[in-house]
Amino acid sequence: MLALSTAWFAREELPLADLFSLLVKHGFQAFELNYVVHPVDLEEMRRLQQELGFTITSLHNVCSTLREPLAPDDEYGDNIASLNEEERQQAVLHLRSTAETAVQLGARAVVIHAGFVPAAKEDAEYRQLRRAFARGEIPPSAMAEIMRKKVAQRKEMGRPHLERLVKSLREVCPHFPELRFGIECRYHYYGLPDLDELAEVLAEADLPNLGYWHDCGHAQVQENFGICRHQDWLERYGHCLVGVHLHGMADHVHDHYAPAPGNMPFEMIRTYIRLDTIQVLELGKFNDLESIVAGRDYLQAIFTRGEVVPAG
Repeated sequence: MLALSTAWFAREELPLADLFSLLVKHGFQAFELNYVVHPVDLEEMRRLQQELGFTITSLHNVCSTLREPLAPDDEYGDNIASLNEEERQQAVLHLRSTAETAVQLGARAVVIHAGFVPAAKEDAEYRQLRRAFARGEIPPSAMAEIMRKKVAQRKEMGRPHLERLVKSLREVCPHFPELRFGIECRYHYYGLPDLDELAEVLAEADLPNLGYWHDCGHAQVQENFGICRHQDWLERYGHCLVGVHLHGMADHVHDHYAPAPGNMPFEMIRTYIRLDTIQVLELGKFNDLESIVAGRDYLQAIFTRGEVVPAG
C-alpha cells in the first residue's frame, strides 16, 4: 500500500478533515504525517481515522502533540546532532514526543533527519553551484570533482555531530520497541550521515529498532552531483530498510514531483522493496491532485510487478 505524506497538504487551504476526506475518495487509504500537521490534535486525528477508515503508517519527525516552540529552522528535528546541549535536548524532547504520538496513532515507524554540519550549511558557493548546475552551466564531471572536495571537508567537521547523534538516538529509540526508526539519506552534502557514516552510526548506536529510510530523490541528487550512486544506499542498507520516500524529479536538482515514466529509476528501487517496507509518496505542494493520483497508479503498477523481497 502506498501512503501519502502530508507534505502535499501545504498546497491547500482546506480544513484537515476535508483534505483527508478528498484523498480517501481518490483511493488513498494510508498517510504519513509530517511537520505540516504539527502539532497534532490527537483527538481529531483519531476521529478522522475512524470516520474515514485510513491508517497512519509513519510519522516524520517533528510531528507530535507537543506545543513547545521549535528552535528556529528546526522543523525537521535536525538539532538532535547539535553540539549545543540545550538545542540537542530540545530536539530529543520533540523526537520522543513524535514517537509517543506515533504509538498513539498506530503508526509503525518514525522518520529521522539526523542533523547537519552548520559550517558547511553556510557554504554560499555550494548554493551558487547548485543553481548553476541546474541551469546546465557546469558539466557533471566538474560538479563531481567539486563535490568530492566539499564532502571530504565536511566529513572532517562531522564527527563530533555524529557522536551527539548517537547519544540522542540512544536516549529515545530503546523506549519505543514497538516502533522502527529510520535515518533518512539527505539531499545536501552538509547533511548527516553520508553513505559511510550511516554504517558507523548504526553500529555505534547498536539499536535493534534503528534502520535506514531511503529517500529516492535525495539519493538521486547525490548521484547527479557525483557524490555516490543512488543504488549504493540501497545495496548497503537494504537489509535494514524501514521505508522509502517515493517521488520523481523535474531535472537533475528538483525533486518531490509526482512519479512518471523516466523521472526516477523506480524499477531499480523496486528490487530492494521488502514485504515490511513502508512506501510513502512524498510530494511537493506544487503537484496537482490529478498528477498525484496518476503517480500513485503508475508506481503501484511497477511495485506490484514481479517478486518482492521477503521481510526481515
